[in-house]
Amino acid sequence: MTISRRNFLKALGAGSAALAQARALPIALADRPSGALMPVSATERDPTHHAIDRLTFGPTASLVDRVAASGASAFIEEQLAPEGIDDAALAPYIQGFSDLYKSAGQLFEEYEQEIGPIAAQLIGNWVIRALYSQRQLYERMVHFWSDHFSIFVSSGILYLLKVDNDRDAIRAHAMGRFRDLLGAVAHSPAMLVYLDNATSTYEAPNENFARELLELHTLGVDGGYTEDDVKEVARCFTGWTVARPRGERRLPGQGEPGSFWFNPRMHDDGPKTVLGHQIPAGGRESDGEAVLDILAQHPSTARFVCTKLVRRFVADDPPAEIVDVCAATFAQTDGDIRAVLRTLFQAPGFWEATPKFKRPFEYTISILRALNFNIEQFRSFAGPFRGVMLNMGHLPFNRSSPDGYPDRQEEWDDNLLTRWNIAIAAAHGGIPGATASILPLLEAKAVPLEAEPIIRFLGAYFYGRELSSDELQVVMAYINSGDSDEVERLQDGIALLLAAPAFQYR
Repeated sequence: MTISRRNFLKALGAGSAALAQARALPIALADRPSGALMPVSATERDPTHHAIDRLTFGPTASLVDRVAASGASAFIEEQLAPEGIDDAALAPYIQGFSDLYKSAGQLFEEYEQEIGPIAAQLIGNWVIRALYSQRQLYERMVHFWSDHFSIFVSSGILYLLKVDNDRDAIRAHAMGRFRDLLGAVAHSPAMLVYLDNATSTYEAPNENFARELLELHTLGVDGGYTEDDVKEVARCFTGWTVARPRGERRLPGQGEPGSFWFNPRMHDDGPKTVLGHQIPAGGRESDGEAVLDILAQHPSTARFVCTKLVRRFVADDPPAEIVDVCAATFAQTDGDIRAVLRTLFQAPGFWEATPKFKRPFEYTISILRALNFNIEQFRSFAGPFRGVMLNMGHLPFNRSSPDGYPDRQEEWDDNLLTRWNIAIAAAHGGIPGATASILPLLEAKAVPLEAEPIIRFLGAYFYGRELSSDELQVVMAYINSGDSDEVERLQDGIALLLAAPAFQYR
């Protein structure tokens, strides 16, 4: 089946949404031979693709070529130093997100009655950076820490405060030292409001922030703290609050509306004991800082954080030997996140990892990257994207519990139908506001415009390995079973490659 360049360009580049074979895709997946179109372990794949799949939101043709030329190890070192990566090409895509650089006080004045534009910019910034940023590992770490220090933006004020949290806490310290990140998050007005610490007083200490600080942010549920520790930590953080918006009753000493403010009149200034450490009376704001120091240096924190990092980058069930070496690095380097990641990526187990299921956001972005989608009209794209993420339960900043979105496959197995529909829509160019651009890639690689060589090439590009004869036969039989024109049948085959388990995993 030979395909004319004109028809190929018309269909793949102009938003064709013909889905003639959509209903047959699940049948083709179910009927494939055992082992066909399945993910394989890292040892059976090109190291280039393994590094790309684990450190980024998925391969692009240019990235594959670049990493193949430099080597996976050099690519990892490059990604560990994001400040040295030129990301200027990102500027045109994010120029519409100017509100994300404003202070909370400015946002209160401009958007307190209508937070829709801020919500769109926050989510849009994540999407655009995941798609187009060259600092891919940095963006992956932004997502990791946003889950670790999860905030559910359940109200307008939290959306406005989340801007500061994302910019000045998470992004500012994503690859720095854990203690600095922990401190920035603890001072974050969004976190203080979300976990009710902004209203915690010496008369009625609120334990929500204290409990999550111990259980979710540092030690872990089995990290060795007691209920008494929770109560004492809550006392230490009384008075850590947020300056009120203009128009409300404001007290002397408050800074700009929506900024962190320590209110000594709310603080319990008596002596406290946290995890066996004595915190003397009269410490005021430094009581909370002392707690953060204790927690950041605790061995349970090193192990808890490193377990989650290994789960994110290696396996749902983190290998103990990788957790051990990462936790040792965490302790030896005073929580240097970059050093911990380097240790993780140098561990033999990282290069022997079994396939890891992509979460919905990762899967969707990886398809858009693989097919070289260009988002031309973000407003047209944003609404459907938001709907799809809501449908799959993975809309950024929308996790209702403070534990962050889960990182295990069983939590996401129930959205396969939606994933298949995404693959079909993308392969047929049916993504609103965006256009795929596969033809330039095929021409640059001198791939004949015929179904079989295109499928062979894309299979290797998507999966990081050659398609087996059985796999090629499955896809070609699926293509040839349709009764639409040759380009639409090729699109059906591309959808099958993207919907198959081999692409559902990284």
